[in-house]
Amino acid sequence: MGKRNKVTTRDIAEYTGVSQSTVSMILSKKPHVSFSKETVDKVRAAAQELGYRKPQAGIKKKDTALSRSIIVICPILSNGYYSMIIHSITERAQEYGYTVFTISTLRDVSREELYFNLLSGFELAGVISLYPPSKIAEANALSKQVPVVSIGDKPEACRFDSVELDSKKPGYIIAEHLISLGHTHITYVSTPIRPKEIGRIHRLRGLKSCFRDHGLNPDNIEVKSPTLAAYGRYSSDNSEYQNGYDLAAEALDEHTRSTAFVGNNDMTAFGIMAAISDYGYRIPSDYSVCGFDNIPLSAMPQISLTTIEHASIFKGQEAVDIIYKKNAQKDNSSKRHYIMRMEYEPELIVRNSTGKCRH
Repeated sequence: MGKRNKVTTRDIAEYTGVSQSTVSMILSKKPHVSFSKETVDKVRAAAQELGYRKPQAGIKKKDTALSRSIIVICPILSNGYYSMIIHSITERAQEYGYTVFTISTLRDVSREELYFNLLSGFELAGVISLYPPSKIAEANALSKQVPVVSIGDKPEACRFDSVELDSKKPGYIIAEHLISLGHTHITYVSTPIRPKEIGRIHRLRGLKSCFRDHGLNPDNIEVKSPTLAAYGRYSSDNSEYQNGYDLAAEALDEHTRSTAFVGNNDMTAFGIMAAISDYGYRIPSDYSVCGFDNIPLSAMPQISLTTIEHASIFKGQEAVDIIYKKNAQKDNSSKRHYIMRMEYEPELIVRNSTGKCRH
């Protein structure tokens, strides 16, 4: 009996300091994926030095095992916004005979990169990202193999399909509503604001743009956002809520001039509302509160949050429709490649959490 080869791609990854998925793709000569010559040479040299042998499959794996599956990449599952979209995707996918698998990145860029590289090794019906990807190059490369659709603010340089939301519009609409009620000082409470978090930045820009258009100083908008390290200390199952609570409490402790708070999403707004209540203030007579997303909990009478509806359910359905159309195009042997872009207009949903500014 011959000696069993014990050198694996994991061994080579540890030896060279590159990821295991990178090693696998280089040694299997995966198409549509490119690495620097230095990385390729390093991996191949290490494989030869360590005596790596490509495993011989006794039974050929079916490449089409996932060909009727859609992979949904989600940042976090504790936010009802993403759950709502996943449900709509799953229901629409069933109509086309697709199955759906959901994976969560927790907004970790390295994990996102790992998943994009990993998925490039499978024949899939499609991939839907519920937030703008950070690893644009990897997403672009994957879109050459399978339909890739992103939902949300579209990042620059992307070459894949999208169901878009221009978050500057919701920010503007919220500000206009608050200004009409007499609020001239507001606090925008957000999870970490980093360059890759397009939606959070655009919502703030929309708020400021509306203030300028109404002759108000944009500096009247106080921004409360934690560092990445501080935010990382929260448990992922309630991070957005707890962040909203803590930053609203901080503003109240500082005797903020603001008479209204705006959360970057509904989960953050729920935390803001809890802090205001715990401090003995009333909503909206003391402070008004707004959110974004219009998740089902926002309509509960005990909460009744003023928020923005941006067709979340329809966006999930549309993403599946795009994947189906792209696959139908492929089946018809059409050589024309096109990029689809859809955008739904946001709508203000006024509830009991906003009212006239106190004097």
